[in-house]
This record gives sequence, structure tokens and C-alpha cells, in this order.
Amino acid sequence: MSTHPMPARPDLTPAELEQFWSAALPMPAWWQHLADAVPDPEAPYDQYIDINRQRVRRIVKSLELLPGVAEAAQAAPDGTKWLVLNEHWCGDGAQIMPVLDAIAAASGGRIEVRGLFREENLELMDHFLTNGGRAIPMTISLDAEYNVTGAWGPRPLEAANLVRELKSNPETAQHYSTHLHKWYARDKQRSIQREVAHLLLHNDI
Repeated sequence: MSTHPMPARPDLTPAELEQFWSAALPMPAWWQHLADAVPDPEAPYDQYIDINRQRVRRIVKSLELLPGVAEAAQAAPDGTKWLVLNEHWCGDGAQIMPVLDAIAAASGGRIEVRGLFREENLELMDHFLTNGGRAIPMTISLDAEYNVTGAWGPRPLEAANLVRELKSNPETAQHYSTHLHKWYARDKQRSIQREVAHLLLHNDI
């Protein structure tokens, strides 16, 4: 059910993955970094940081976990780590990371989430490409010993299919992001929750 075809054995050692994990920001620090981020007018994607701040605030305020999601999180192996490659300008990341944070918070300490900036960690990103691209957010699941147990991203399957359809149509390709975020608004983060809970129950994330 994952939208990301993870390689069976990524060419990364647990020691290397532990270094990436140590460099990543725990979620309170990630959210503070987003709040303090100053968009660079020379960076083409930084124009989206302000709207992503608004998206995150709205989702954090309104999100309710679906029945069974907390139970799935509490069934995760102790020491589960979700390392999320993302950037503050990424619209999908703004929709997804608050949900991952909420699921981890409901796990009773069994899951921890940290964020890692893609552009500073391309060596890791290139082990988790989507159709050859560095698509984010990409959630890499690690066990207590820093072995990769799964990966999920960059967006829920229904959203991924929608984007594929929109991009294949010249009339909608240019504005696919607008349609995508309307979908997220209608979905209210339910698809994200369902996919992650399914993967948790099948030990794929």
C-alpha cells in the first residue's frame, strides 16, 4: 500500500543511519525552525513557506485521529524511528508531517519522529528515490538498531494518482498543486492516517 517502492536492502549501514538520525531535528525543534524560517526571495520555492506555516497551524488545531490509528501506533515495536526527509517549502510535507507527529504522540513513546532537510542530505535522499526523483516528504522507518524497516511517501496513494492524472493533462498540469491541496482539504488527513496505520499493522513502516 506504500506509494514508495523501497529497495529491499538500501546500501546504508546502521551506523550511517544513526548519524543521519542524530543530525535530524526532533519535531518540536522542526516546528520552531519552520516558525522562524525567513523565506529567501532568491529561492524559487521559499514563496510557499508562509502558506505552509498556515497549513500546519490549521492541521494541528483541527486534526482528530481516526478510530484504530492510536491502537496501531501503540502496537509498533518499541524504539521505532520515523526519519522524514522534507523542506519547509514542500506543500505535501506541510500536510503530512503534522499527522506523523500526532500518530507518534499517540504511540505511548514507541515511535519518535524527526525531520531532516533534503537539500543538506542528498546522500540519504538518493537511496529513496521515487520514479528516479527526489520526491518529498519521504518517511524512512528505522528500528531500535537503526535498520531500515520501511519507507512511505511522498504522498497518499489517492493523492499520487490524482497528481499523475493532473500532470498528464495539459489543461491541468500547470496548476496541479491547487487541485492537490483542495483534495487534501476535502480529505482532512484521513488517507494519510489510514495508509500509515495499515503499514504499521503490517510492519512496513
